[in-house]
Amino acid sequence: MRIINIREQVEYKDKAIKYIPSKWASKENLRLYEDCITHSLKANSDLPVWYLLENKGESIGCAGLITNNFISRMDLWTFNCFN
Repeated sequence: MRIINIREQVEYKDKAIKYIPSKWASKENLRLYEDCITHSLKANSDLPVWYLLENKGESIGCAGLITNNFISRMDLWTFNCFN
């Protein structure tokens, strides 16, 4: 089992774009996650950053560290983790 930082292992970007929204987003929000994950790869700050948990080549979990959880409270920071 291993944790993959998408920013450090960009070759997992497409796999993350498929897996992460499947756990967090409604079908209407899939593009939002794709945009966020893609743009996070070139961020000038530590956040946002996305992770996959992989076991034997299969994605079994994910996590995202983002600054505002897509809400209007920019002063809140959150951690999300789902499998």
